[in-house]
Amino acid sequence: MSLQYLRVFAYIDEVARSGSIRKAAEKLFISASALDRRVQDLEAELGTPLFERHARGMRLTAAGELFLHHVRAQRADFERIHGEIEHLKGMRRGTVAIAASQALAFSVLPELIDRFRRANPGITFKVLICDRQAVVTALRAFEADLGLVYSVQPASDLAVVMEVEQRLCAVMAAGHPLAARDAVRMRDCLQYPLAMPDPNLGARALLEAFFARSSLKPNVVLESNSFEMLRNFVRTNDAVSFQIQVGTPLQYNQDGVTARVIEERAFPRQPLTVAQLKGRHLPQPAVRFLAALREEMQSRGTVVT
Repeated sequence: MSLQYLRVFAYIDEVARSGSIRKAAEKLFISASALDRRVQDLEAELGTPLFERHARGMRLTAAGELFLHHVRAQRADFERIHGEIEHLKGMRRGTVAIAASQALAFSVLPELIDRFRRANPGITFKVLICDRQAVVTALRAFEADLGLVYSVQPASDLAVVMEVEQRLCAVMAAGHPLAARDAVRMRDCLQYPLAMPDPNLGARALLEAFFARSSLKPNVVLESNSFEMLRNFVRTNDAVSFQIQVGTPLQYNQDGVTARVIEERAFPRQPLTVAQLKGRHLPQPAVRFLAALREEMQSRGTVVT
């Protein structure tokens, strides 16, 4: 595959992301007329339009959707091969792209990436922190090599490479009455106002399932799609929030916040899943980071798969 085609692939990808020739041209630092000609030339070569042109911008046709998937797969594979060649040359360079749930952003990923880069200084990282559906979307768009997500729905195009069992925890101020206990029950938590993760976050689905089967009624005073917001809120009052183990400070204080495992037989458990796009060959830096991640997770919980 020539570099000329790779460049055209990059153009098509950016037009699809931007939804506009003008916006894509600005990001690619070329003129809008030149970019439009490149797109039209490729459409003529393929014998079919890739985009529907509207007053409000560009929208992919069915053929365009198919071609875009091919474009992203080819670019990802080229980057993987390039990384392996660099590895053979002893340069050990490359980039690891990760899409992850918010729970991983507090300590696990920053600390692990820091240690990994100390041992592999030529490796750089791109980390997208987002909700669970956006993690899956990033994998499918070849924007991430690895996806780390809690309570993900099975999908035929995703391959699970690792799962770590996670229990849900109650998050509270370090001086909260419940912090004096080793573990808590949901009934204990409901004696206080609740700061709830919103429905886009995996923990919320487990909570809703539990409340649907229980006579217990929560007093929700705050709902947010940000765990940082929820943690900051409970730090200064008697409210209780929720998060999975990997994102919480168990049995010690972290910036005035602590957490306790919820001991509840009826409470469902879901794993933290590490996934990749099925059939995709990971670049060597991502393979090495996955091994480091597995070792890290084994020290924090039980690896199921």
